[in-house]
Amino acid sequence: MTQYLARPISKGALPAVLALLMTLLALPAAFAEEEGLYIETLNHTSGLMGETPTEELSKTYIAYGKMKVASSKSDGADMILDPTTGTMTFLNNAKKEYYQIDVKSMMEGMSQPGMEQMRAMMEKTQIKVEDTGETRKIGDWDCTKYEVTKTGMMDIQQEIWAAKDVDLDLDRFNNLMSMSGPNGLLGDSAAAKAQRAEMEKVKGYPILTKTRMQMMGSTMETESEVKVIRHEPMPASMFEIPDGYTLKDMMAAPPSAAGHP
Repeated sequence: MTQYLARPISKGALPAVLALLMTLLALPAAFAEEEGLYIETLNHTSGLMGETPTEELSKTYIAYGKMKVASSKSDGADMILDPTTGTMTFLNNAKKEYYQIDVKSMMEGMSQPGMEQMRAMMEKTQIKVEDTGETRKIGDWDCTKYEVTKTGMMDIQQEIWAAKDVDLDLDRFNNLMSMSGPNGLLGDSAAAKAQRAEMEKVKGYPILTKTRMQMMGSTMETESEVKVIRHEPMPASMFEIPDGYTLKDMMAAPPSAAGHP
């Protein structure tokens, strides 16, 4: 190889060599983006503390082992989940500020009595999933209807329409967000395993989820419908904190998080 490199470049070969060099120089830019997953979800909420019903379109981006949920509201916050570091980052784009939660450190810092009380409350949650056998087409997907009942800390009724032909595994992101899963408060306890086993009866990815819950003396209803699922290139910078953003105390001014699928 070195003997060829040592030879002088002829005028005839110069254009080809220059073209090769330009191609090599362009490689970092060409590989600067990774094909990620884009999910678009329309969220409806009503009955929240007497407020008027709301509608919000959330855009979810998944790549580089991270998830970003961008809010369509001008006063909303973007959220970045990083299961590797165990952090949740909220971006206030209007004020160019960001807030962070280190889930692992937060759980380790909780007092033992507080953890035991919360764990006891969560262990009382009972989940029942029923496959109704009812099917319908929602958007581009053939879905099956599941009825989910959760009792314990809150009484929750859910109607989930799931599609088996959508192969998505977002458990690591959902576990981080809800502090559940094997590393959550319940860990691998019998109660946790029973709850996860029951939810695994929902086969496929939820395309339409209708939720009705009793909270603080009022009934809140939400509806989330997935509109788009596609693969597209995404830059790594999309999942980083933008330059010029200032870190703020999460407890001083907690932002409103965007919805997620």
